[in-house]
Amino acid sequence: MAKEYAYEILGQPSMLGNKERKLKFYFSEPSNGINAETGLLLIIAGFGGNANSNVYIKMRNTFADKYNLITIQCDYFGYEFMQAPNNIILKHTKEDIKRYFSNKEVEYIYKDNNIFLRLMEISSKYKINILAKENLNENINNYCDMGIIQAIDNITAIIAVMEVIKNQGYKINEDKVILYGHSHGAYLSYLCNAFAPNLFSLLIDNSSWLFPAYLKGNRYVNKIYGDSILSVEFEYFAKTVHYDEEILNLPSIYSKFNNNCDIICYHGTNDNLISNKDKVVLKNIINNFTYNEIDETKVDNKIFKSNHHGLGTDFLELFDLVINEYHFKNRVIKRSDIIFYETQNNIYEIDYSNITPILNVEEK
Repeated sequence: MAKEYAYEILGQPSMLGNKERKLKFYFSEPSNGINAETGLLLIIAGFGGNANSNVYIKMRNTFADKYNLITIQCDYFGYEFMQAPNNIILKHTKEDIKRYFSNKEVEYIYKDNNIFLRLMEISSKYKINILAKENLNENINNYCDMGIIQAIDNITAIIAVMEVIKNQGYKINEDKVILYGHSHGAYLSYLCNAFAPNLFSLLIDNSSWLFPAYLKGNRYVNKIYGDSILSVEFEYFAKTVHYDEEILNLPSIYSKFNNNCDIICYHGTNDNLISNKDKVVLKNIINNFTYNEIDETKVDNKIFKSNHHGLGTDFLELFDLVINEYHFKNRVIKRSDIIFYETQNNIYEIDYSNITPILNVEEK
């Protein structure tokens, strides 16, 4: 059984505030121990997932033993605002509710402070769409930025683990450093690779978008209660503040550097968040990019259960598919202490001279 660890270190402050913040990360090492052939795997969850989800704990422990990997995840910036609804505000007034239900039902709904639970109990008997909004309580020091700080956190986590392992006297296989992400987690994997070029050797992309959709529109999470649907709207703080679209757009940032990481992408033909016709353009922009399009004929109900966003993927089966067919190469690793990116609005400096990254942004 793989050995599990959890650490906490200081993380990069928000780009809008400068309050000190902590970053917690988790890693598992193979039960047989670490050797010169042990690689590293950084797993990045997307919306609705987190490092303490059962599926991700299982992935970390399974992959550590099965493939001789140190498997890593972190509670990256704003991840808590990306989960299922847990603090909702109904959009319906009492007058709205009176139009749907009988006087006796309305009286029952408003009997005490359990208005929501009683409303969904009564609504489940009918075909009604109940509308609500998540009360996120984000602020300038802690919010779901959907981009730069989330990526920096993930890079920090894997480099911190590498340092822990090296400080204990172990040698690892730095030709075998893998990124594995789903949806927004896959998008962050691309940013990690761009912000830490030559660190990663393989990136597995399941349904990444090219730009965070929830910076331009709102997120909706639906839950079924009997015959009714509860639709909860998430409006993220990051959407309301100035952000640099150029640094967050994958075709834009990947046109600014020479990618040396092998990228294996899986994308559905019926993806409602990012069209396969838009995604396939990465073939013409990114070196070492392999595009696998999943249409209805490739839905095998084992690895892929749909051709929609996320592909209904069995995360463990997809990883098995890729790793069993992929051959890692020996690399001549040349890493710079400082990485620069320039956009029309800003200059970004990512400083690795003290091992873990420090981000500095200068407005033009």
